[in-house]
Amino acid sequence: MTPNTHERINSVVRALSEVVLPHLPPEASLAQEQVHLCIGHLKILGAQLDAIPGYEREELDDAIAIAKALSGISGGSETQAAQTALAASVDAADGSDVRAQRQAINIAVETLVHATSADGDEQSKTALTAIILEYEHARAQKDRAWFAPFGFDTL
Repeated sequence: MTPNTHERINSVVRALSEVVLPHLPPEASLAQEQVHLCIGHLKILGAQLDAIPGYEREELDDAIAIAKALSGISGGSETQAAQTALAASVDAADGSDVRAQRQAINIAVETLVHATSADGDEQSKTALTAIILEYEHARAQKDRAWFAPFGFDTL
């Protein structure tokens, strides 16, 4: 029988906790800290494993939403070229490779930010900042909720 992913993660946690950590010398505090960090991350991955595809799809949907909200940003040739590239990345986002498509959109948004800074009109510069802050605030709230059960929310 092949162990499922949860069993495999739990097995690694057990090996780190019961075999590796007890055999580290007391003076190896950095190594102990790193093993504890690995154990913590593995436990989080195990707890979130089944929800990860939905979470990543939501991240892609949010990237598409911000890209569409930025479609009115205008300016010179750099801004126009960045808008064209951003629209193409959104058009290509069919969900077949959620991570790569989200990354492509995020890179295109970053390129638009740089282009607008270079030759965007003043109204677009102001709008771009407001749009990004609005959408990223909402994304940050979702990320906080995602990690809240693990005590990482320090805000």
